[in-house]
Amino acid sequence: MIKYDIALFDLDGTLSESGEGILECVRSIFAEMERPLPDEAEIRRFIGPPMYDSLKRVGLEDEDAEKGVEIYKKNYLKSGIYKNRVYDGMHGVLTTLKDNGVKLAVASTKYQKFTDRIIAMLELDKYFDIVGGSTLINTPTEGNEKPRLNKIDVMNYTISVLRETPEDRVVMIGDTKYDADGAAKVDCDFIGCLFGYGTKEEMEEYYTRGKVQFVSHPEEIIRHIL
Repeated sequence: MIKYDIALFDLDGTLSESGEGILECVRSIFAEMERPLPDEAEIRRFIGPPMYDSLKRVGLEDEDAEKGVEIYKKNYLKSGIYKNRVYDGMHGVLTTLKDNGVKLAVASTKYQKFTDRIIAMLELDKYFDIVGGSTLINTPTEGNEKPRLNKIDVMNYTISVLRETPEDRVVMIGDTKYDADGAAKVDCDFIGCLFGYGTKEEMEEYYTRGKVQFVSHPEEIIRHIL
């Protein structure tokens, strides 16, 4: 008997190793805007949260942060998006879960257009029932759909698309404090990936709902779900 009916997967640092392309494009923002580049530790914190939020965090005002987002999107589509690779063993994990009847979703704060393109490019789209990414406030959506501005919004969106499921039958798989916090706020279980970009300590701190189930390799995810 499966432990969860729905498994939500983060993208960067969980399904794919993508740091090189992201950080390259983050550096291009500061170069093109002729602004001092934050130190390396601060730059690495850009992996995970929405780009606008990260730019605001390092001191850019609203207009400059919006400009920075556009620079990032331009360069990411040009080159950064191609510096993605699926973690070894992940195809097998997704195949096993899907074959056992688990509904699979992507829940990423990467922009929806980028998320869709990366999942297709990496040939992961065949596994997922829904691919969820973030949108901007002024992004056109279907019907009366609300903008998805953070991890919690994206998680709630993907769960709603997959229809009603008891909350104890949903699990989030991610690698950062943003994933851990989202799982706590949505009130679902959380599997923390130590092979990604976050830290064990941050995931433990932000998952306030209970104990994190940690994995050091993608294949370990299976035993926590089946």
